[in-house]
Amino acid sequence: MDRTYLNEARLGNVYHSHNTTAGIVTVLSTTCTGLVLVNPWNSGKELTVADMSAVGTTLGATREIGIAVPTEVQETVVTAGATAAVIHNGKLAGANVNRGVGRVYSIATLTSTPLWFRPLGSARVTAAVEGLGAMSTDFDGTVIVPQGFYVAFSALTADVVALCSITWVETDPS
Repeated sequence: MDRTYLNEARLGNVYHSHNTTAGIVTVLSTTCTGLVLVNPWNSGKELTVADMSAVGTTLGATREIGIAVPTEVQETVVTAGATAAVIHNGKLAGANVNRGVGRVYSIATLTSTPLWFRPLGSARVTAAVEGLGAMSTDFDGTVIVPQGFYVAFSALTADVVALCSITWVETDPS
């Protein structure tokens, strides 16, 4: 474990969220399912992504899953009616205890179409052999979600059914 994240976890600044059942991760669009981490406008914090992972379940053809981001800052990132995901604090544990400012949704309508940022992985699984290992990226602080931005899971060529997970640190802007 990186010492920075260990220290932040001790301070109660590390958070984690995931979808609880495998869901459809949609192709780049304003209809976002899978998981999206939002840093609300005027939150007063930066969200530093530690890691993101996805485990695909049923794939009939080659599928790519990756990370998508907005093209510009937005005062409203997600429209009303989004399905909130549970947030766990690294120090206090439990469900939705000391959630911090970041918000995570398993289903959301974004106010703009996201941009493909980077892949997590690609796989082909036949109907006879379903499932695949985790596609994971340790960002180790190389991705920072500023206020009014988000980071989301997205598919590139076709929808993917997957379990998604994200861990981040909330810090004051420097």
